[in-house]
Amino acid sequence: MKIKITNKIEDKITEYQVKYGSSRTWIANKAGISRQNLNSLENSDNPTIQSLARIAYALGCEITDLYECKIIEDGF
Repeated sequence: MKIKITNKIEDKITEYQVKYGSSRTWIANKAGISRQNLNSLENSDNPTIQSLARIAYALGCEITDLYECKIIEDGF
């Protein structure tokens, strides 16, 4: 079995920006993190649950909306 995890943070931020017209700086401030930290989290493979919770709060979504997890069976 393989597990494929896909970071969807950047997609959710862009979706929020299009819908509400908010800047990434505003989103970072609402999440209580720096803009630089937000940028790092967009490309992170291993963010903390606390960071994910902050971003989810700022975007008004669930933590599970920020990552996609697929389990790929080996065929046994």
